[in-house]
Amino acid sequence: MPRLLLLTDYELTRDPRARRAAEAGRARGLEVVGVCGTAAGDRPAPLEDVRIVRVGGDGVSAALRPHLGSARSSRPLVRELRGTYRLARLARLTLRLTAAAHSLGRFDIVHANDFPTLTAGWLIARRSGARLVYDAHEIYAAQEDGAPKGFTSAAAHTEAALARRAGAVVTVSEPIARELSRRFDLARPPFVVRNCPPRTEVAREPRPSDGPLRAVYQGVLGPNRPFEDLLAACAHADGVELTVRVAGADLEALRGEVGRRGLQDRVDIVEPVRPDRLVQALTGFDVGVIFNRPVTLNQQLAMPNRLFEYMMAGLAIVCPRLPGVAPLVESEGIGMTYEPGRPEALGAALTDLAANPARAAEMGAQARQLAMERYNAEAEARVLADAWGI
Repeated sequence: MPRLLLLTDYELTRDPRARRAAEAGRARGLEVVGVCGTAAGDRPAPLEDVRIVRVGGDGVSAALRPHLGSARSSRPLVRELRGTYRLARLARLTLRLTAAAHSLGRFDIVHANDFPTLTAGWLIARRSGARLVYDAHEIYAAQEDGAPKGFTSAAAHTEAALARRAGAVVTVSEPIARELSRRFDLARPPFVVRNCPPRTEVAREPRPSDGPLRAVYQGVLGPNRPFEDLLAACAHADGVELTVRVAGADLEALRGEVGRRGLQDRVDIVEPVRPDRLVQALTGFDVGVIFNRPVTLNQQLAMPNRLFEYMMAGLAIVCPRLPGVAPLVESEGIGMTYEPGRPEALGAALTDLAANPARAAEMGAQARQLAMERYNAEAEARVLADAWGI
């Protein structure tokens, strides 16, 4: 039986994209093994028939990394020292991943998720004579505003050199694929495997005729997705109730901020759910919110998991008018877009849908149909199998 090794830099079972790769591998008859780092608060989630070896990590929860990784210093020396520390951390992770994989025997395919695992993936694949597949979840060198220059330069050169040596490069969207092809000078374009959930049965709950628009944000917060934007949008929205479900955040602190702004009747902070229940947890909502600020090129081109989770759950989408998400939402008529970085415009879009419940329902139904027909993990798994060469 061919063996597939999945590498992630934090808890594999908490990474929806890595989970889908594991499930696709099992469906293709591969023996799937995972080696991953671990981080504070990242408890394993159920994932059947996959042996996972955990090697330790940097102690920072994956959900909290956006808060810490982008923390800039106005002092160049401090910023560059932070970059040196990050390089040392990556070197340590590479050694741990490589050593753990060597103890597990040989593999036929090594699937490295994101840049922190790429060097380890290349070393392991070379030892096994395996096909290396580099899965770039983002434009790594363009994900952080004001990143340390030394670190960014070293990472960019290493990533490009090893990506050219990979059997295949995979990424999440066509715009990012074009950018990576240019940056890496690839002989062939990356395979595009979108972040789509599996086909999932959901029970739709019709919105009461006299009830508010039930909006939801499900994801993480960070410098490019500030909680303040959601609260400001709700302050400008009429006839809307927003539920916020985020991981890696102090929920009591968020509830306190909601109370201080007098928005407790409009905003509800709830507990996050397991990564295998993300779509089911969206039952009972009408609209899914995306509110990335285009601080970096990576954010401008992002096509996040939550877009496709919202679609699978049958929600209308409200998102910023960015080149990553807007073309799909606008061309397929599944939601509304607004000017990026303007919370009041987000609030106005929600108000518009609240006043037009039939329109919101029609958009949600169209989103659900597209998800079941085209934008699902089963369809994307066929592209992934091509990247694996099987």
